[in-house]
Amino acid sequence: MKLRALLKRSIFVIISSLIVTACSQGTDCSVRKIKFDQDWKFHLGQMEDATKESYDDSEWRVLNLPHDWSVEPLPGSDGLSVGPFSKESAGGFATGQTVGGEGWYRKSFTIDRKDAHKLHSLYFEGVYAQSEVWVNGQKVNFNAYGYSSFKCDITSYCHPAGEVNTIAVKVTNEGKNSRWYAGSGIYRHVWFIKTDSVHLDEWAVAVRTAKMAGDEATLAIEADVLNEKTEKAGVNMMVTIISPDGEEVGMKEQTVSVDAAGKQTVAFSLPVKQAKLWSVDTPHLYEAKILIRSGHEVLDQISVPFGIRTISFSAKEGFKLNNLPLKLKGGCVHHDNGLLGAASLDRAEARKIELLKANGYNAVRCAHNPPAEAFLRACDEQGMLVIDEAFDHWQKEKNSQDYHRFFDEWNEKDISAMVLRDRNHPSVIMWSIGNEIQERSDDAGIEIAERLRNIVKKLDPSRPVTAAINDYWDNPQLKWKEDAAKAMQHLDVAGYNYMWYEYENDHQKDPLRIIYGSETVAQEAAVNWNLVEKHPYIIGDFVWTALDYLGEAGIGHTLELSKGEKNPQFMGWPWYNAWCGDIDICGEKKPQSYYRDIIWKEREITMAVQPLPAVGKTEDVSYWGWKNESLSWNWKGLEGKPVKVNVYSRAPKVRLYLNNELLGEQEVSKKDYTATFMVNYQPGELKAVATYGSSESSCAILRTTGAPVQIRLIADRKVIKADRDDLAYVTVELIDKEGRVVPDADMKVTLSVVGNGIIRGSGNACPTDMESFRSLSPKTFKGKAMAILQPDGNAGEITLNVSAEGMKGASITIRTVDRMSAKQEGKDIVTPGSIWKDMDGNPINAHGGGILYHEGTYYWYGEFKGDSTYRLDWVKTWECWRAEAGGVACYSSKNLTDWKFEGKVLPTVDDDPTSDLHPSQVIERPKVIYNEKTGKFVMWMHIESPDYEKAHAGVAVCDSPTGTFTYLGSFKPNGADSRDQTIFKDDDGKAYHICSSEWNSTLYISLLTDDYTKPSGTYVRRFIGQSREAPAVFKRNGHYYMLSSGCTGWDPNKAKWAVSDSMMGVWELKDNPCLGRDADKTFYAQSTYVLPIEGMQDQFIAMFDRWNKTDLINSRYVWLPIEFDGDRPLIRWADQWSTQTMEAVY
Repeated sequence: MKLRALLKRSIFVIISSLIVTACSQGTDCSVRKIKFDQDWKFHLGQMEDATKESYDDSEWRVLNLPHDWSVEPLPGSDGLSVGPFSKESAGGFATGQTVGGEGWYRKSFTIDRKDAHKLHSLYFEGVYAQSEVWVNGQKVNFNAYGYSSFKCDITSYCHPAGEVNTIAVKVTNEGKNSRWYAGSGIYRHVWFIKTDSVHLDEWAVAVRTAKMAGDEATLAIEADVLNEKTEKAGVNMMVTIISPDGEEVGMKEQTVSVDAAGKQTVAFSLPVKQAKLWSVDTPHLYEAKILIRSGHEVLDQISVPFGIRTISFSAKEGFKLNNLPLKLKGGCVHHDNGLLGAASLDRAEARKIELLKANGYNAVRCAHNPPAEAFLRACDEQGMLVIDEAFDHWQKEKNSQDYHRFFDEWNEKDISAMVLRDRNHPSVIMWSIGNEIQERSDDAGIEIAERLRNIVKKLDPSRPVTAAINDYWDNPQLKWKEDAAKAMQHLDVAGYNYMWYEYENDHQKDPLRIIYGSETVAQEAAVNWNLVEKHPYIIGDFVWTALDYLGEAGIGHTLELSKGEKNPQFMGWPWYNAWCGDIDICGEKKPQSYYRDIIWKEREITMAVQPLPAVGKTEDVSYWGWKNESLSWNWKGLEGKPVKVNVYSRAPKVRLYLNNELLGEQEVSKKDYTATFMVNYQPGELKAVATYGSSESSCAILRTTGAPVQIRLIADRKVIKADRDDLAYVTVELIDKEGRVVPDADMKVTLSVVGNGIIRGSGNACPTDMESFRSLSPKTFKGKAMAILQPDGNAGEITLNVSAEGMKGASITIRTVDRMSAKQEGKDIVTPGSIWKDMDGNPINAHGGGILYHEGTYYWYGEFKGDSTYRLDWVKTWECWRAEAGGVACYSSKNLTDWKFEGKVLPTVDDDPTSDLHPSQVIERPKVIYNEKTGKFVMWMHIESPDYEKAHAGVAVCDSPTGTFTYLGSFKPNGADSRDQTIFKDDDGKAYHICSSEWNSTLYISLLTDDYTKPSGTYVRRFIGQSREAPAVFKRNGHYYMLSSGCTGWDPNKAKWAVSDSMMGVWELKDNPCLGRDADKTFYAQSTYVLPIEGMQDQFIAMFDRWNKTDLINSRYVWLPIEFDGDRPLIRWADQWSTQTMEAVY
C-alpha cells in the first residue's frame, strides 16, 4: 500500500519511537502527547453492547496499563488450574499453559475547549492479539498483528469539546496462535496525541549519518509536513541538532509550501563537527528537534534521539561499527518480562539490556517480532546492537490461528510499521524479514522475500536485510546443500539457525556470503565462537536464548532416562517456562552463562558440580538445554559418593583442591575449554585453580554452607522514580550465619508491602513451580526468590517485608522520588561525576589518587594535571593522550566533602629534563601509607617516560602528610614492568605493592620491606594474561578484596572484583560489582582506590576516575558507597549520596 493511501485512512501506523522520545527529551508533552495508561476499566470475557457509550461498566475492574491478563490468576479451584496456568490451555506448552480469550477495556475522557480545533489520535504501542477500537459507539480501527504499533485518528468520532467521550477496545487472543508466550491485552503503552491541522508526520522523519570525514559527520534528515486544511499552507521548518552534552551544534531552517489536503517532504543536510560516535562502549545520543511554525506560532514540534555511527558488512572484513571490526556476541530474546508477563514497563525493558550487557553481550536478536519501544531506547542508551525482526511466519501456518491468516493483507503495513518506527534507533543494525519460514525456498517464498526486501530498502536503504534460515526438517523433500541458497538470494546477510557445520562449506561455494549464527545452543558455544573468531565472514553468534522466557515449556530440560525411554522436545504440565536461557527469569546466571564467560574471555576460570544419574539411568540433555550441574558444594546425602566436577577455563591446565588437599591437575581441552574430575563429595571447600607452568593465576571456589537462619534482601536500586514505569527488583535470599546464600534451601516466604507502591510481580525462576509464580507466598529456588516493586506515582517510600517460618525476617525500603525536585545540597552530599571544588572554589586536581586517614584527617593525594591535553600521534598501536605532569597534589578534609588544598607535596623538577619529575614525564596513581616504625609517610607512584616504555615505580617519603616529599627514585620492582599501581597496608603492619605488569597482561603482588620503600623480593604473579589494571585493594572480615578494570585504553569497561584469604594467595576473580546506569562501563570511570570510613563499621567508598581523554584536567571523580551481599561487594550508581548515611538520596 502506498504511504499516501495510508494517510487517507483513519487508521495508520506511525513511527512511535519519535513520539515517545519527544517527551523524554524535554519537549512540552502537554502540547502534543499525553500518556494514556491510567484508569482504564477492564472485563475478561465476552460482552454484549460493551462498545456503546451508554453501557454500564461500573462493575468493571479499574487498572493501569500496560496490562497482560494471561498472567493473572484464573477464577475457581477446579483442580485444572494453578494461578494463571490451566491444564485446558489452548496453547499448552507453547504458551506456558496460560489462557487467552477475549478482554474488554473502556476509558472516558473529555477534550479541553482550547484544543477543540485540533486533530486527536490514539496511539497503541502494542495490543495482543487482534484488537478493535471503538469511540463513542463507532468502530475506528481493527489491528491484526499483536506486535505492530498503530495509530487511530479519532477526530471525527469525538464529541464537541467539553463533552465526555468513551473508548472501548476489544482484544481477542483465541486458540493456538503462537509458538511462545505472547500475553494478552493492551500490554504496551497507549498515548493521546493532539496536533494542529498542519503538522509533522512522525513516521516520515528519518535521521541518518550520510557521511563521515574524519570527525565531521554529515546528517541527512527528512521530514514530512501534512496539511489537513482545505487551503494551501505555508510554514517554516527548523531543524536543530543537540549534542550529547546538551549543546546546539547545528541548525537549518527553510520555508515549506504544502497543498491543501497534501503533504510535502523536506530534506536537510547538516554537518556536525567533532562528532561523538555512537558505539556499544560509548552510546552517545544526539537529538534532532524538528519544528514547524506559521509566523511566530509554533504548529508542531517533535524530538528525535539518534546516534552518529557507521556500519558496514563484508565477507572479507566482517562487520564494522564506525570502521572498527566487531564480532557480535549475541543472544536471542523474546518480548516477555518474566514475572511481569508481557506487560512492557520501561524499567523492565531497560533491565533486560542491563543484564545482557553485564554478561558480555553486545547484540540482541528480537525473536520473532518487533520489540517494545522502551526496549530499543534502552539498547540505544546502553549500547546494544539489535537485529529487528518482523515475522515468525508468512503464508504458511505454524499454528492454525496464527498471523498467517492475515499475512497477505497486512504484511506490507506491518513490516513498514517496524521499519518506520525503528529506523532512527542507532542500535538497529539489521532488519530481519522472517524466522524459519516454511516456504523460504519455494517459488512463493522467494517472491515474498524479494518483495519484503524491497519494501524495507525503500524505507531504509542504510541497513542490510537478513532472515534466520534453518535446515529442512519442515520440508523433508528439500536439502540444505541444494536449496538453502534459494532462501538466501534476497538477503544481504544470512542468518543460520543451528547450522554451524555448514559455515565453511557454504563459504567455499559462495565466498561473498556474510554469515552469522542467528540461533545456536549453549552446548555448542565453543565450536560456534571458535568459528566466529576464525573467519571474518562469520560476524557473530546468537544463542537461543540469552534470557529465559515464558512458553515453549521445558525446551531446555534435562532428564534421567532408563534404557528405551524417549526424551520429548517440550515438557508438559507443570512446566511453564523454557529453561533454555543463559540467564533465568529472575535475572540470575545459570551454569551455561558462566561457561559462556570462559568462551568470551569474561573470566579466567569457573566450575560446576554435576551429580551422577541414578543407577540404571543416564542423563539426557535437551538440545537446547544444559547438563544438570550447579555452582554449589551443598550435596547433602552424597557424602563419600562420587560427583562430577566440570572446570571451565582457557588456561593450559587446572588444579583441583578439596579442603586444601590437591586432588589433581589436568590439561584443559582446547576444543571445549573443559577439564572434568570425579570427586568423592565431602563438605568443605572445593577450589579450582588456573595454572600457567608453576604459577597459579586465579581460582574458583565453592563452599558448603550452613543451614539457612535468616533472610537478606538485595534491591537492584534503592532510589527510583515516583513513576509507575519504574520498578525496583528485590532479590530475596536465604542465608546462613556466615551470610552465604544457601543454594539448596527451597522454602516458602511471605511478602508484604506498605507505602507508596505495590508488589507488581513475584516468584522464583523454577520452571515447574507454578504455585510460586506471581504469588505473595512463593518458595525460594536455589535459595532465592524475587519481588518486583512498582511505585504508585507519588514520591515517598515503599517498604517490603519478608518473613519465613523459623527464620529471621527482613525489610527493605525503596525511596521513590520526583526527579524534578529531589536533588539536595549539603555538606554531607556527594555528587559523582560533577565538578568538585576545594574550599577556595577551585576545581580539585588530584586524579588517579588515594586517601590516607591519619589522626582525624583524610588526606587525598592525586595527580596534578597540566592545563593542556594533547595526543601523541607517533604512538600508532594505541590511543595515547597526555597532559604535562604537575606533580602530586594533596587535599585535606575532616568530613570527605570539604577539601582544603594543601599544595603540591611532590612538585615537579622543571629544570632537569632527565628527572622522573620533569613535566615532560608521566606521574600517575600516587598512593601514600604511614609507617609507624619509621614515622615516615611513604608514597608510591607509577613513573613513565613520554613514550610509556619506562614502566617504573617511584617512591618518595616525608615526615608530614602535607610536607614536601623527598623523592628516592624509580625502578622496576622485582625486575618487572610496573604500570597502574596501588599500595596496601595490612593490619599486621606489612605493606604490599600491586601493579599491572608484562604489558598490562598480568598483576604482580609484592611484599615490601619493613620501611615500605622497596620490594622485599617476595612476590607472586596473578591473573596471568587476564589484562587487569587500575587495582584497588581493601580488607573486610579477614578477606582481601580487589577492584580492577580491563585494559582497553581510554574506552570504559566493566570492573571486576576479586577476593582472597591472603594477599599473596590465589585470588578468585569475580563479576562486575557495579549496578545501575552504565554499570557495564563502570559508570564511564576507572577504579583508583577503596577507602574504609573511619568510625563507621563495614563502610567503604569506592573511588573512580572518569577520564576526559581530550581534556585530562577536566576529568571527574566518581565516588560511591559499597554495600555487601554476603561477601560480594555492590557498588550502585547514585546521582547523589550522603556520607552520613552512606545511602543514595537521588
